[in-house]
Amino acid sequence: MAEPHPTQGARRADLEERLQAVRRELVRREESPAGSWIEDSARDLAAGAKPGWYFPERPEDGIAFYARRGSAAYGHVHSSGANGPGAADALARALLGGLPADVRSINVGFSGLPAEAENALAHRLGQRPGSRVIERQVMEYALTSADEGAAPETPRGLQAVGVRDVTLEALTDLDWRSFRGTADELLVGTHVDEYRYVLETILAGQLGRFVDEASIALIEPAPIRLVAAVLTAEQTIRRAILVDLLVDPERQRRGYGRFLLRWTLRSLRGLGYDSARLWVTKENTPALALYAKFGFHAGAEAAIYRWERPGSDPQPHSPR
Repeated sequence: MAEPHPTQGARRADLEERLQAVRRELVRREESPAGSWIEDSARDLAAGAKPGWYFPERPEDGIAFYARRGSAAYGHVHSSGANGPGAADALARALLGGLPADVRSINVGFSGLPAEAENALAHRLGQRPGSRVIERQVMEYALTSADEGAAPETPRGLQAVGVRDVTLEALTDLDWRSFRGTADELLVGTHVDEYRYVLETILAGQLGRFVDEASIALIEPAPIRLVAAVLTAEQTIRRAILVDLLVDPERQRRGYGRFLLRWTLRSLRGLGYDSARLWVTKENTPALALYAKFGFHAGAEAAIYRWERPGSDPQPHSPR
């Protein structure tokens, strides 16, 4: 099979055609990027502002690209698999082979392929030194009348406040501490600034309209300390997604997570949503057990391929 070409210098119309296919797949998975993503991405790929690769003569073979934040990169490979797995493999090889020396890690997601082929591609790439595959599971919950009734009692000694009443710095610190040392940390980043960026994206509604009425934070009043929070966004007019559920590692096993779930599901039911969902890494067995106990059911799976440059030092953490 011929090797894919860089997207720099390509016709924007050709790139938009391929990005439309990416978006259709993400819409099917209800993960559609917002706004003028197609037009903006095609412009950046054609100009070389965002690195990418494609097959000029075969739109069905897809496209690969990545974006950088500091020394970390976040990429995507899309291929329909119409001509077998070779195109997806070639795109992934081009993406990884095109990383500059100062990129220390990359996470790569996939679309277009059947689930089995996507997982197989991720594990083939996982044979490279410095690689691993992070498997994720979507959990679905059907909201019913059982989620109505009186609000759950706030855990003793805590106060419940709106998420926007908490500083971004406090949310960032809690988010970072909650996921340190877990597979989720590898998905977000090992630097505290990565968590700030993700939270800004969530609160700005770029992952779906932020649902303030179904998002809440728990604080200890004296001295003031944020100890738990849940952030919720709208995927469709009938479905919401819990995009972040945080509990202070020093305050776990006190029922804070159960309170946040019960409070949020009740709020979503009152707002007229029919269902809720969330994503969880399959390594996070305590969270999976909690969600199953609540009545969440396993849905779609996705594989994220992660590569870290062998021999690179861990990314430094910002001081708190």
